[in-house]
Amino acid sequence: MNKKPNYPVLTLQKSLEIIDILAKNSNNRGLGISELSRMLDMGKSTIHRILDTLAYFKYVEKDAITEKYKLSWGLFNVGQAVPKQNQLTGVDNQLLKDLSNRCQETVNMGVLARNEVVIIAKSDTKTNLKAGIEIGGREPLHATAMGKTLIHELDKEELARIFEGETLPSFTPNTLTSLDALVKELEKVKQQGFAVDDEEYCLGLRCIAMPLRDYTNGIVAAVSISAPALRMNYSKLMEAKEELAAVCKTISQYLGHPGMP
Repeated sequence: MNKKPNYPVLTLQKSLEIIDILAKNSNNRGLGISELSRMLDMGKSTIHRILDTLAYFKYVEKDAITEKYKLSWGLFNVGQAVPKQNQLTGVDNQLLKDLSNRCQETVNMGVLARNEVVIIAKSDTKTNLKAGIEIGGREPLHATAMGKTLIHELDKEELARIFEGETLPSFTPNTLTSLDALVKELEKVKQQGFAVDDEEYCLGLRCIAMPLRDYTNGIVAAVSISAPALRMNYSKLMEAKEELAAVCKTISQYLGHPGMP
């Protein structure tokens, strides 16, 4: 969990907020200055100057017809350097594929990114019904097994900073919608060593997740097994837990962890 900077550079902070909002709206044709101003509660002149600078470095580009901005290939090139510098990318994807084949379900690996889970690796089965989202996709922390796994060792103050309030967004009737309820759930995760998403993010989908730890004993990622709830009953969930634990232990040892608790 990255802590908030003591002496933030406001212009840089605003620039990154613009990049973030453009990334989250990546499925449309871009955003105009007025839209960005409204969404970020930021002055148009400030946004214009920042976009002008980002365009110079080829991090954003402006559509000549619509005058809307979207992320550009310069930012993609920067992102390409991340896998080369991240130890998690050295993890053998065959481990995830083998786990997926043994369980005949979808396996995901995700990391904490601000207040979301980002999927960084995935292995699907050949079954007709598949579960989960694509690599690069984002999911909420409080409503997913991987999310709860990634944050289960944080205290209530740290959780409050992440969620910015006591009320959490609801996705299904099963979603935990209060910080107090989430804290209780995370205590349960701590005791049992795994987290479950029981149709909390998507009705009909059930998931189980466990942490990956590095040499510091810190949680650096999570791995989950996801399946339609009709297939993932309690008995199969417990079978999946044993398979998942073995894979997480192997990967954690690769990352320098001496042994899973």
